[in-house]
Amino acid sequence: MLRSLSTAALEHAQTRGGFTRSSSGDLSLSEEDDEDLEEERDPEKLSLCFRLGLFIGYIIPTWGHLSLANVGRSWAAGAFALWHCFLFLNSTILIFINCCSAILRCYIQWFSEMHDGYNPFSSKDREAEGHLGQGSWHVITHFFGAFFRSYILMSVTGDVMRFTYLLCVDAWRPDAFEAYRRLWVGDAWKELAIGQLYIQSWSVCLNKCQKAMDIIVQVFLYVSLDLVPILLFILVYDTPMHGSVVCEVCMAIGCFHIFCFYFLFIFGEAWLKISRFRWAWRAAKDRVTFARSGSSGIHIETETVWMTGDGTQFLSMEAEARSLCVLCCTIFHWLEYLLPVALALVTCVLGLVLDRYYLTEVGAVAASMLFFVMLGTHEALDHVANQQKCTPLWIRHMFRQPEILQRWGERWCRLGFSVQKRQRYPFAVSLGFTALVFGGFKLMMLTYSCMGLMLFLCLRLLWMRVEGAGGWFWAFLESFIEFILLNVLIITTTRNAMRDGAVVLLLCVMRQFGYQREINSGERVRLASMIVLGSVQVLLLTLVCFALDSASDDKWSQFGPYMGSKAWYNISSLTPVQEELADTLPMCLVRFPRGMPHSAKLDFNHSLSLAALSCLRLRLETPQTAQDFGLMASLTYEPQNRVAEGCAHYFPEWHMEPRPPSVLDEDWVRFVMFTSDTNSTTVIAVRGTLTALDVLHDVTLWLVPAVLQLFNYIGPDVADGSWGISMSRLSQLIPLAPIRKQTTYDSVFLAVEYMLEHYPNRLYYLTGHSLGGGIAKLVELQLKTRIKPLTVAFAAPGVEHAARVLFPSGISELGNELATLTVEPNNDVISKIDVQIGNTLNAPCDGRALTCHSIYRTLWGIFQKCGSMTRRELRIPCGWSPEAPC
Repeated sequence: MLRSLSTAALEHAQTRGGFTRSSSGDLSLSEEDDEDLEEERDPEKLSLCFRLGLFIGYIIPTWGHLSLANVGRSWAAGAFALWHCFLFLNSTILIFINCCSAILRCYIQWFSEMHDGYNPFSSKDREAEGHLGQGSWHVITHFFGAFFRSYILMSVTGDVMRFTYLLCVDAWRPDAFEAYRRLWVGDAWKELAIGQLYIQSWSVCLNKCQKAMDIIVQVFLYVSLDLVPILLFILVYDTPMHGSVVCEVCMAIGCFHIFCFYFLFIFGEAWLKISRFRWAWRAAKDRVTFARSGSSGIHIETETVWMTGDGTQFLSMEAEARSLCVLCCTIFHWLEYLLPVALALVTCVLGLVLDRYYLTEVGAVAASMLFFVMLGTHEALDHVANQQKCTPLWIRHMFRQPEILQRWGERWCRLGFSVQKRQRYPFAVSLGFTALVFGGFKLMMLTYSCMGLMLFLCLRLLWMRVEGAGGWFWAFLESFIEFILLNVLIITTTRNAMRDGAVVLLLCVMRQFGYQREINSGERVRLASMIVLGSVQVLLLTLVCFALDSASDDKWSQFGPYMGSKAWYNISSLTPVQEELADTLPMCLVRFPRGMPHSAKLDFNHSLSLAALSCLRLRLETPQTAQDFGLMASLTYEPQNRVAEGCAHYFPEWHMEPRPPSVLDEDWVRFVMFTSDTNSTTVIAVRGTLTALDVLHDVTLWLVPAVLQLFNYIGPDVADGSWGISMSRLSQLIPLAPIRKQTTYDSVFLAVEYMLEHYPNRLYYLTGHSLGGGIAKLVELQLKTRIKPLTVAFAAPGVEHAARVLFPSGISELGNELATLTVEPNNDVISKIDVQIGNTLNAPCDGRALTCHSIYRTLWGIFQKCGSMTRRELRIPCGWSPEAPC
């Protein structure tokens, strides 16, 4: 049996298992090199040990002797590659979340400057400063400071996404991480020169140091990517170490390898670029051409001093002709080419239809400028006569062949005309959409600033037509001036000039100051990342403009223009039969005991109901009174002068408490404090989302959890569990435009601290709807006091990830520290954001998501099932539900 199995293994290895030189380059010996071993492979002359080895190799999953081909087909290699891709994917999600968070911080910082100082939406500020006064320039400079920081960060993130994809592809190759290892050992010069990976195999002339380095890199790869995670997971199983620590270490390892791959390629390319520039400089001065070849594998043509390569080309025109992808991409290419002009024309037409002159003006100017550029950059003008007429005289006198330097710039720095058009197109589209957003909000000074920058881009492209052999000089001059202006802009518009300046400098170096070469590998991944991040930037900018435009409070009131102007509906207490039926519903059974004045006993006959105030920390020595939770939360949406009237209507035994002196006036949060007439109980109700400023507040606090949950639909489920906890904790790693997000609700926190310190004998409650409920839970979580006010939140998002974003090192076990009750209406989407901690309770609602999110619709459903849950009749205004029309 051993003889037959070993013979079969040998035949299988000879027919399928080996690599030859013709199939995969220099990875193994060919048949010609194996002639001397032919006798040893004779099945009749095999030794017992060799037969045993063949038998073992035959029964293992690779089915044959262990070669690269068999390893590539084995399930073990596939499992390792799958784990590596999962790890790199989670690391990519972490990088993407950090980029989105940094973009948000940039625009929040710009919003804070406008909100606290000169507001371009305020007519009073405009009249005081003039049309182009100091305030206008302040707005323009601070916006472009935020815009350029965001765009540079998006460009670098797109490149990082590209190399993450390439590293995942590299993990699935038979010789795993082949390109990555060749970069480590310095054997990828041809790929670096052409900008295309996997166009060559390992060189046959690796020296001993390179071979030893390759072994070390492989050991480091498998130890860091496989052995360390396995050991950490074992430690987590046997020790109290938290699982999120393991995930953080794994993502740190993944990010290290991603950035290492990225920087190795950049450093190699920069070295080649500098060396080619030295050769081109000497050739341009001395009329000398250089040709070198050596152990590095670089081939230099004798006619020029740069490397040429066409990349991968289709050899079959028939296959290209029948490919539907070519047709679809061609259509998309023309749509992309005509998109800016079409967008400008649509804006102009909308301005005429809607009688908005500013939109018509913006659309007409943009369409004219873009049409002019399209004519000036048409392919018919590729061959312009007298190309040398704009070459500086000192270049002509200094260099005998200045065109060599120009060809070097076109090859290594993307200075060719068509390449420059492709490179500047995303930036121009971002500026165009930004100008459109500002035009829609009547911010003409910012609109014309963006269009002026677009005009500079267009003129720069037209100048390339006639710059001749001095294009490399004009490009370097442009890059130098732009870098100086960018640093001045960053330093003068940020709150931490040194840190932001250092980050922007690093980002510019990673982009090689905008003159890195085109890389064909992973280009579609980079473009897709830029499209997604650009969309996020435009949405955040639009939201900031909405927030600035609607900074004033809404005058809407549930009671109408004045109290009593609407019809009223009576909510009666339930009959005994109805009470018996309602007692089977959980939401009707939730009661909170009410403290009685001058008594240590609790009165359950007058207990707090779910539709009453926020939930209490039970303290027997403090008397309590009963009121409705949701009604107090709904009163926070009323105008300032209407809250007292609503309180007198719903709660005649309560009054409004004045704001403590420690409250921040510039905070975004609005809250109301209700105190009983006996001064035994105080309820702090936080307003939810009402204006665009509140929407911006929502995005500021819950952007990271929302992005994490969005990835559940397009990738691995990372929102729940240790991976999500780790990502939320590490979502602020990019030190760009730092702000304290806690300031968005510090007023509530300071008010609670003040009341707990100055009136310690009261009972305190926190309540709120939507954004207000989420802020109430965050405030309770941040409190360090021994006794905390409990919280009841209505249709509020969770706080597990949001709390770790705000307090990355100050939160331990959230579930044990936060005891809340979150009422989740059916079909509501907002309460599904983030992970809920504490207790949850479903409320009835038959409408759609937006309808069921309303606090009034939620209260109507509760009252219909449970009655007023008091011993008296409750009167509410009409319009809360279709069942209560006006």
